[in-house]
Amino acid sequence: MNESKMMERRLKKVLMQDKINAYEGLTRALEGDLRILLGCYMTLCGDVSINIDILDGGEYQINISAKADNINAPNII
Repeated sequence: MNESKMMERRLKKVLMQDKINAYEGLTRALEGDLRILLGCYMTLCGDVSINIDILDGGEYQINISAKADNINAPNII
C-alpha cells in the first residue's frame, strides 16, 4: 500500500473519531440541559436519553426519552 493511501485511511479514521466524539459531546450536553428543564416541571425517576438520527432528506430526527414519577407545578429558576 502506498503512503498516500495510508495517510488517507488515517485521516478518515481521525475524522470519523472526531465526528463520534462531537456527537457524544452534543448528546451529553443536551441530556444535561433537558434534565434541568424537565426537572422544573416533573420529578424525574431515571436518566434522560437522546438519540439523533439523520434522515434520508438530511433532516435530523431527535428522540428524547425520560421517565418521571410526578408532575409538579412549574419551578422556574
